[in-house]
Amino acid sequence: MNDLRNVLESIAKLTDQEWDDFWAITQIKQLKKGDYFLTNDKVCQHSAYVQKGILRHFLIDTKGNEKITQFSMKGEFVSDCESYIHQKSSAYNIQAIEPCELIIFKNASLQELSNTNPTFEKIGRQVTHQILSNYKEHLMLLLNYNPEEKYQYILKNKPEFILNISVTHLSQFLGLTRETLSRLRRKVIM
Repeated sequence: MNDLRNVLESIAKLTDQEWDDFWAITQIKQLKKGDYFLTNDKVCQHSAYVQKGILRHFLIDTKGNEKITQFSMKGEFVSDCESYIHQKSSAYNIQAIEPCELIIFKNASLQELSNTNPTFEKIGRQVTHQILSNYKEHLMLLLNYNPEEKYQYILKNKPEFILNISVTHLSQFLGLTRETLSRLRRKVIM
């Protein structure tokens, strides 16, 4: 709870009343490994702050292969902004890859707070920006780097991925085969 307040206050200072108003629209949700926060046949109605654990965002391509587009880790927000804004089914599944504790809130409830208080409008805008920036970062990684550069980028900028995410999931995220990623890992260790 205090972690979340600190994150929100890094965006905009909250009075105790504003914090109470925000906290009133939240609930704690536990996900077991394999549980879904969102499936691709549903409209995203909630956002969440990851208090503990890791979630993967993935879609299924036309050949039935999973394509991981993002990971949400402790201290980050998770949602599908496009699904909520356009009120259409999500293109993504968001699934816990380890036990997770989320602080969830309805997007509509945050929107109501935003309509009456500019502090929450600023927070909502920044949370949306963070979520969309993570997707953009992944897209740039896929388009601009060769396999070795992708792995080096992760080592430098997202070392927690190396420590906490399986080779299978990380290879899907990087658009590499499991074998290629394993070879790159061995090369870096040597």
